[in-house]
Amino acid sequence: MNALSITLGGLSAAQSRFETSARRIVAGGAEAGNRLVEQTTGDGAGAPEAGPRASGASAGALSPDTTRAMIDMMQAETAFKANAKVAGRLQDMQRAYLDMMAPRDRT
Repeated sequence: MNALSITLGGLSAAQSRFETSARRIVAGGAEAGNRLVEQTTGDGAGAPEAGPRASGASAGALSPDTTRAMIDMMQAETAFKANAKVAGRLQDMQRAYLDMMAPRDRT
């Protein structure tokens, strides 16, 4: 039963990591949207500027934190799938053990 509790802990940790990464991605997207709005509006009244401000990256580029969050999310997904597969195997092993221990009809 110890293996099952470890696996359930792994599932919980992967889920938490996935949710944290998703929040970071959403926050990064909101920040990028705000920057894009600031770059395309001049006087705050919605009128576009004569041209976009010069910046080191394009307006649609992902920030390094967003990219790391996406990688973390994919790793969390892989960890969750692996732990779920282990939990399934443990269930199969427990079922096989109970089948072996069950009394047989000797007629």
